[in-house]
Amino acid sequence: MKLLRREAHFTGYVVYHGEYFSEWRCPNKKCGFHVSEEYVCCPYCGQRLRFPDPPDPPDAGMIRISVESEN
Repeated sequence: MKLLRREAHFTGYVVYHGEYFSEWRCPNKKCGFHVSEEYVCCPYCGQRLRFPDPPDPPDAGMIRISVESEN
């Protein structure tokens, strides 16, 4: 298990019914899997995690991609 807490990498937001949910990746270069803010350690490699405050959604400077499903 990795003993040092490292900051998870912020990758963007998912918008679901008007709510913003932040997306994070494990900071371990050999891992890089998706992690949730509820995690203390990465479930894949054991890296201890720390989550900084994500940028505000309007100021994130990211590309907006919309997907519509047919129901």
